[in-house]
Amino acid sequence: MMTRKTTLPILLKFMNVKKHNYLYIIIFIAVVLTSCGKENQQIDYNTGVLASQEYVESQQMMNLLLNTYFKSITDSLLIVDHQTEIDGAMVTYSETPEERLVIYYPDWGCEDDCGHIRAGTIIAKPGTGFYDSLDVIRFDFEDFQYDRDDIAVSGMTVTNLGRIDDVNYAYKIMANFVQRVYADTTGITQFSMDQTFVMYKDPASIFHSPDDYFMIHGVINGTSSTGETYSANINDQEYILNLFSCRWAKQGPATLNFESESYGSFILFPGADTCLNKYAVDIDGNPFYYPFD
Repeated sequence: MMTRKTTLPILLKFMNVKKHNYLYIIIFIAVVLTSCGKENQQIDYNTGVLASQEYVESQQMMNLLLNTYFKSITDSLLIVDHQTEIDGAMVTYSETPEERLVIYYPDWGCEDDCGHIRAGTIIAKPGTGFYDSLDVIRFDFEDFQYDRDDIAVSGMTVTNLGRIDDVNYAYKIMANFVQRVYADTTGITQFSMDQTFVMYKDPASIFHSPDDYFMIHGVINGTSSTGETYSANINDQEYILNLFSCRWAKQGPATLNFESESYGSFILFPGADTCLNKYAVDIDGNPFYYPFD
């Protein structure tokens, strides 16, 4: 049987290497083995990148759906006629038998003003009134779809926290459970949210205006379609900007921590003075760029 002591000389003879070059070959092999070891230790970022992308999709979807609600309660036609069209939806307001706001999309779906297909119904019901401070608005989603994906929502509320600076209103956004079932059967993602939307109203109009915007901070906790659990946090000093005049989020960053990964990620949104269909997922200083839509 060939021993380890005899294997190397035979290999060197096969390679036509002289005896005094053994040392160089040994060094070469050591370098190769070391390099292979380092290569095997490389981190696979795919799990974190996918979870980060799905977080952005979730944040974007909730931003846009809430935009429709906030546009509705500040719409001049709805206030006067109790009916209007906003973001592709037929929105109606009624006081009897109970006060409610209904945002309706046909079952076959229609495109909103932001390039997404919505179908189904969202119903918002106040406790005492849509404009009352500290009132809790409760939301029901019925047969709702977003880009043909089935959306299930439970325990979603918007609480009017009143004016924070004698001018602008803050709203507490809560959702116990939001589930998105992808129509292409690639999986299911779900999350809960606890965020604050501070609305900065265009002082030139009491009704909604393209110059209205929100500063958003808080937490979304979710599970990606591959089963990765994450927590996405935006602090109140590095808020996300959500403008009626731009369909994509700005500023940030959002910081993501993962349950089963040793690394975290930063979601870097475009600057405040831009409106770009582009964001970056940064992991260990490695940026990965993606479009929102």
